[in-house]
Amino acid sequence: MKFDINRKLLCAAGALALLFSGSFADDFTADDVWDDSADLGSFDDSFGDFGSFDDFGDFGSFDDESSAVSIDGSAALDTRCYVDADSADKAGVSAVPSAKLNFSYSGAKTDASISLNFTPDVLKNHPEDIVDELTVRGYFDDFKLEAGKMRVVWGKGDKLHVFDNFNADDYTDFVIPDYLERRVTTPMIRGVYSLPFANMQLEAVYAPLLPTDRFATSGRWTPAQVTALTGAVTAVAEDDAHLAMYVANLEKARLAAATAQTLKTLGTSEAQTALATLVTEAAAAGKIAYTTEEVVAYCTAHSMDPTQQANQQAAAAAILGTKYAQYLQDELTSANTAYMLALSNANALSASPDVIYPDMMTLKYGQFGGRITGTAGPVDWGFSYYNGWFKQPVFNAQKLGTWMTKYLEGNDTEDDKFLVYNKKQTFALEAAAAVWHFNVRTELCYNLTKDTDGTDPWVHNNSLAWLAGFDIDLPLWNMNLNVQETGTFVLHGDECDKNTLDADYSKNGYCMNRLVANLSASFMNDKLLPEVTVIYGINSGDIVAMPSVSYKPADGLTLKASGMYIWCRNADSEFKAWEDNSFVAVSASYRF
Repeated sequence: MKFDINRKLLCAAGALALLFSGSFADDFTADDVWDDSADLGSFDDSFGDFGSFDDFGDFGSFDDESSAVSIDGSAALDTRCYVDADSADKAGVSAVPSAKLNFSYSGAKTDASISLNFTPDVLKNHPEDIVDELTVRGYFDDFKLEAGKMRVVWGKGDKLHVFDNFNADDYTDFVIPDYLERRVTTPMIRGVYSLPFANMQLEAVYAPLLPTDRFATSGRWTPAQVTALTGAVTAVAEDDAHLAMYVANLEKARLAAATAQTLKTLGTSEAQTALATLVTEAAAAGKIAYTTEEVVAYCTAHSMDPTQQANQQAAAAAILGTKYAQYLQDELTSANTAYMLALSNANALSASPDVIYPDMMTLKYGQFGGRITGTAGPVDWGFSYYNGWFKQPVFNAQKLGTWMTKYLEGNDTEDDKFLVYNKKQTFALEAAAAVWHFNVRTELCYNLTKDTDGTDPWVHNNSLAWLAGFDIDLPLWNMNLNVQETGTFVLHGDECDKNTLDADYSKNGYCMNRLVANLSASFMNDKLLPEVTVIYGINSGDIVAMPSVSYKPADGLTLKASGMYIWCRNADSEFKAWEDNSFVAVSASYRF
């Protein structure tokens, strides 16, 4: 296939122009909701190999078969209209442009690839994710070694998994985008060794850092838990009662200084006696003191015989009086500095609540694991082990007061923070097989934490998680039905009921199940593609329906109409915070 590279570069430039013209326009969206949102979209593992450089030097034509370098990409515009909005900050229409560029190189023993992602959220909030993926690979007979910023998927589920732990999720756009696209890429090293029997592979992964799950902090997709947490912390920081200690110390220092000055100014014997009493009390408390050398120096400077006891007493009184005045001034300055620092830190916390989260970009939060997969008759199987962390923090209420005090003083540390990430180990097995016309798949894992008896409310309990499902091709309109059920069971749930702040506390019980079904069809030689996905929370009573229909009028061009409807059974439903976020949408995308 021949393709003029100038046309490819023009497509790429046009895609970027579309993105930047939209993302930086002041009036691009109705409510700027999507400035803080970008997540879970449809994502293919590969955008395809569109070709390679035929003559890189003079930017000639593109030829798939003549070079190892290729480029492809896409540009899209997604427009949504929210139909159930009940407030100004959730109303209106939003339009989100996006663009992607992919470069790859393939050699005899090595290959490399880089994917660039451009969305308003990435450009504004996560510029490090402009480089969405960057991977280099080396092939050594039966061993493959790769490193970079990657996504690694473990498990036999179809876009649903219960032990795919290395990458975090981006939920800033709820669960609308596809599984792979909402996965946050992570720096890691991965080795895969292929054994010469049973289609077996040994895999090892090490990730030195821990990107964590992302949630919207403003706008319509902000979780209720995030709103409650940031609101509570901000209120504590701004609360006059919490700053009362600093105010009281300041007022006490001001009053002491003013009292001493007033007594000194009055000049009466009663006032002087009262002032002398305050000086004596301060000296007795060890706040001020004098030395023999200071007494001698004072007497000498004032032509007083330092050997006379009366002169010594007079000198000591004068020295203590001077030091008392300076002590009061120092106390006032210190109290004022402490109050202003606390007030400044409180205001900073109100403006940027993100400081409550731990710094995850340290080697302390490294993660590693191993996996073995193979085939036994009709069954593809696998076993894996993961040693790492939960991707969402736990709120440790016992640390809140101590951290707040230290934060307002300006000397808090990472260990003081009341949001903590729990360590875990995951032991998992997976299997998939073709049974009659069904493709059956399952996953099962056990999460081991430090809280094996469930009595520590600030550490997750041990738990089980599972997935079971199938898909089947139906003999009508090229239809495919995919049904999967996922569940979790928290051990020692009765201990969680003792504290509503427990990391695993739930009003809906400790065995949670969710059913996900997808029905798709194809018409007009795959040009017309209707589809619907339904999520049902069996315990929580949520229903999310996401219908769509895509039309491909020409190669590379896709037009799509879609929507989402959310229904919740009651106030305790899992998706209650987003019940008013139903929408209809139209989008256009082009791949080149």
